[in-house]
Amino acid sequence: MKKLKTIVALMSCALLSLNTFVAQELPQPSPNAEIKQRIGLTDVTIVYSRPSVKGREIFGKLVPYGEIWRTGANTNTLISFSDDVKINGNSVKAGTYSFFTFPGKTEWKVVLNSVTDGWGDGKYDEKNNVLTTTVKSGKGIMQESMRFTFEKLQPTHGSLVLAWAEVYIELKIDVDVAKKALENIEKAMAEATEKNKAGVYRNAAKYYLDNKIDLEKSLTWINESIAAQEYWYTYWVKADIQHAKGDNAGAIASAKKAIELGEAGAKESGKPFGYKEKIEASITTYK
Repeated sequence: MKKLKTIVALMSCALLSLNTFVAQELPQPSPNAEIKQRIGLTDVTIVYSRPSVKGREIFGKLVPYGEIWRTGANTNTLISFSDDVKINGNSVKAGTYSFFTFPGKTEWKVVLNSVTDGWGDGKYDEKNNVLTTTVKSGKGIMQESMRFTFEKLQPTHGSLVLAWAEVYIELKIDVDVAKKALENIEKAMAEATEKNKAGVYRNAAKYYLDNKIDLEKSLTWINESIAAQEYWYTYWVKADIQHAKGDNAGAIASAKKAIELGEAGAKESGKPFGYKEKIEASITTYK
């Protein structure tokens, strides 16, 4: 009995040692990577593993044509969107998805799938696809390690590029920045305090002006900003709003008020007012 207990104890120690060894963090042939990009006001995040060429023929051999590929190595590649987006014109809800591809010689099928806990394509079922789109592949600069990048970034869209070996594909991502911006404006106004009200209303007024949304509301908000705090820049924004509404006389008066306040503030700090010439240049466009 004593001998049996000794054997059990030794086996337990061996298993503990084995578990400790297995749990060690060691360098991976295809290291994990994460890339995050804000497009407009929407965050797009990709978590994946980066396999390397290592002198091998990749597409058509290591990665067969026409077959599903996890688009990386190890666990599934995952892509997340903080808001609803459109990918190549197809609507995709906010959330996290597995990113699969079916590479071809000249075209690839790209699939987003709602099952995200798989290893490779073991849990892939097309009934869980939320997006299927086809894109042309191209030839580019040799990429030893597979990588995702974001290119052609604009306030309303950007491109997701996948490149490995000499092959790349590109997906266009469109975001509804206007909807998100308006939601943020409403939230900021609802939470505005006496301390930050002037800035919140000025920023909202300028956004409406710049995006030609509602000039009447823009003017109302800029006046509320001025009522909360008189500031030279706020009057300059008001001048631009008045000019956009066709009130050039009002625009000139507001611009002159901006210069007056700017010079007064600069005098107090013992520095010249650096925006006087720019505002005067604006006045010439109001006439």
